[in-house]
Amino acid sequence: MSFTLDAYAARSCPLKTVNLFTPNLVAPSLERPDPPFFRDADAIEAEVMAAVLGGPGRVVDLRPLREGPSADAEAACLEALASGADVVIAGLLPKDEVSHRRGRPSLLVRSRGEGGGYHPVQVKFHRVLEADPDGEPLDVASLTTPRRPVTVTGRRFRWGSRLNAALQMAHYWRLLEACGHAARIPWAGLVGIDKINLDPEQPGQVEQVITWLNLGQERVPPDPRHLDRPEDAQPVSTLARYDDEHRYRVELAQAALASSGQDQLLTPIVSGECRGCVWQEHCQTQLDADDLSLRITKAPLDVHEVRTLRRLGISTVAELAHADLDDLLGQYLPRASHRVGSEERLRRAHRRATLMDAGVQLERQTQGPLDLPRHDLEIDVDIETSSDDRVYLWGFWVDDPSRGEPYGRQFATFADLDDAAELDLARRALGWLRQVVAGRDAAVYHYSDYEVIRLNRLAHRLGEVGTWATTWAADGFVDLFEVVRRNYFGANGLGLKVVTAAVTGFAWRDEDPGGLNSQSWFAEAVGDPDERVRELARVRVLEYNEDDVRATWHLRRWLREQA
Repeated sequence: MSFTLDAYAARSCPLKTVNLFTPNLVAPSLERPDPPFFRDADAIEAEVMAAVLGGPGRVVDLRPLREGPSADAEAACLEALASGADVVIAGLLPKDEVSHRRGRPSLLVRSRGEGGGYHPVQVKFHRVLEADPDGEPLDVASLTTPRRPVTVTGRRFRWGSRLNAALQMAHYWRLLEACGHAARIPWAGLVGIDKINLDPEQPGQVEQVITWLNLGQERVPPDPRHLDRPEDAQPVSTLARYDDEHRYRVELAQAALASSGQDQLLTPIVSGECRGCVWQEHCQTQLDADDLSLRITKAPLDVHEVRTLRRLGISTVAELAHADLDDLLGQYLPRASHRVGSEERLRRAHRRATLMDAGVQLERQTQGPLDLPRHDLEIDVDIETSSDDRVYLWGFWVDDPSRGEPYGRQFATFADLDDAAELDLARRALGWLRQVVAGRDAAVYHYSDYEVIRLNRLAHRLGEVGTWATTWAADGFVDLFEVVRRNYFGANGLGLKVVTAAVTGFAWRDEDPGGLNSQSWFAEAVGDPDERVRELARVRVLEYNEDDVRATWHLRRWLREQA
């Protein structure tokens, strides 16, 4: 059977492959929201490519062929590789019909090593590096000189959270091998949004880099589908892991093509990847409403953990809640050795399942009155940030008995912010707060430490009002989340919306409230060409923010009622 898989197949949910190749199966209509880091994908890629084009050497840019016939694009890519170009941008590699592969990496960089050949490089729209002060040296390269790697210390590739990106590179490497243009050593590069310093003599100068990975190095975990014993969990190379994952998808595609369309080759498992997937609706209709992966959404079990429980006869929340946990652990742990803390993860899932089965949202873990002193003036605060990480809204809910009923106060700028505009807004908001609390027995309440973190980040650039704010916040700011976390366990976590709705009955006016959604509303409020749309988005953001601070007010009143 003739078919090819792209570079995302081996790193994605296998059900996507099954559904794609099942005869007469059409994806339900579903508009997929772009993740926030995709918002400026075109701009990020354009900036990277401009840097590559500005460097020395011969660069062949094949981006104009993206929308044309694939045969022309493949021929142009092969011609550029055969000519020895230093870098090929957006080269479409020839399909490998035998091994069922196709793909177009962001860059193909000619090796400086013996025999020439090329290494694939992909631009990603998230971070790929993390701090590692005592780790091994890392090979990176400037975008302007991709063929000249340098060694840096203090950073490492995020193998734990970015394995999928490495698997994608292994796909491109196998394609290069198939067409005879792979370098001698299987190195591949990833360009994240991270910026680091490559010149010790100019410590303030940072830039995006290519992080080079050795795909042949044995450092990634094997596919947990094949692990039944902890001693089997020996690291394998990225190429070996990819080959296993790709082979599995090929087998699934072949089985799906040969099926009648009525066979259920795999049972769906809900995961983070489902958000926005075009098959989400189709898959969820196949699940029991009490399915573990569907109902446990806070610190959820991963795909292999759910699969392991199903093999042991545990598929639903009720079944997990009524299982003998000690007996289950004895059978489960040897089969779920792929991640650290697997016993504690199952114990927490069991506890959540027990609460859900009993219809309990929040469970008290302590006794007695909560440590939450009253103040004459109490103010709730919540901030909103844009997708480019600027604080564009400071919202307050003021409970001042001397003024009567609680009231709201908001400071917002619905425009693209630069440093000066963001700081001006913060000065106005904090200047107002300073005046209101002056000489009063006052406290400011927030939920989680996000507001304090942002305040501290801005403070050193705010001058005198910033110094006052951080000093006053040290004693005057109270994190209600810490109060809740010390005293309660939540079946569905301890998020503000979950907890407040469960115990106070307070409801947000918006049907889909959320911080990430508010970033989209802000983008509409600033940039939509329709004035009516902009105005509705502004109202939606302001109401959402006000509901957040009103929610902490309601929650605080409820907490003080607990004995």
